[in-house]
Amino acid sequence: MKKLITVFIIIGLVSSSQAQMKKSLGGMMGTRGFGIVFSGQWQIKSDLEVGFETRYYDIKNDSELPIYNQYTGQSYNVGDKALFMIPFFGTVTWFPFEGKIANNFSPFVTLKLGPVLAIDGQEEYRKFTKRWGQASTSTSFGSQIVIGVAFRQRGGGIISPSIGFEFLPMGKEIDGRRNYDGTAINITWIIGNSRR
Repeated sequence: MKKLITVFIIIGLVSSSQAQMKKSLGGMMGTRGFGIVFSGQWQIKSDLEVGFETRYYDIKNDSELPIYNQYTGQSYNVGDKALFMIPFFGTVTWFPFEGKIANNFSPFVTLKLGPVLAIDGQEEYRKFTKRWGQASTSTSFGSQIVIGVAFRQRGGGIISPSIGFEFLPMGKEIDGRRNYDGTAINITWIIGNSRR
């Protein structure tokens, strides 16, 4: 795992000397939950980018139900999982039709790979400190294959919807599952800059 992170850091440092980093922020919805995504990309060729992605991925239970208590006026979830993941993926994005489509959109394919930190809290407690104070952690490797479209805006900004399948094997059983594989839909907003 340390070797893989070191390789991504070296790629990032070498690439940053050749191109300016494009930062993006977005949201994602997956088969197992939802999350917030932050990423950075460096364009190393006209049709190729490398970068990183990290996100907060809140895992939901298939049978989770929201309940409203009319006597206390409070709402809470029954059967929820106190589990979230923080993937840290290195990314490679290929734009197969770059320069071939005379418009403001570019289809792409992205491969993501890297370590995943899973933090499993105590579901039986509602109080934050008891739920997360002694949460167990686990690390594993995950990956994702993505297809999407980059809609280029004036000023260098990009709106980028994508869909993909991610592989999140845990290596052991966590909250009743050994993997959290599934479909993921992302929408990211890349902050514009003067360089592409």
